Amino acid sequence: MIVIHLVAAILAIAASMPLIRRKVKMNHWYGMRIPAAFESEDAWFDINQYGGRLFLVWGLVIAATAIVGAFVEKKNWVTYDWAALVVVVVGLAIVVMKVSSYARRRRGA
Repeated sequence: MIVIHLVAAILAIAASMPLIRRKVKMNHWYGMRIPAAFESEDAWFDINQYGGRLFLVWGLVIAATAIVGAFVEKKNWVTYDWAALVVVVVGLAIVVMKVSSYARRRRGA
């Protein structure tokens, strides 16, 4: 499981970099694909840059979770796996909520 978490962390971090650097043009496959992001190119880049930063943090948290898992005793692996699942799922939910909230605030500005 630790390897899976590290791979997930690396993928999240790698996926976040082009978004943070505003290198991903508007598309329907990659990025923060919420309706507000498709309102304009400025909206797309702003929302995706913000979401990319959150995705980076989420990836780093997953990586930290994997590193902690490397030191967990074998008898506690099931508990670690459940805790890591919570970190991944809750972390992603937080990213989605914060991106949506940012898009609403941005629209109102």
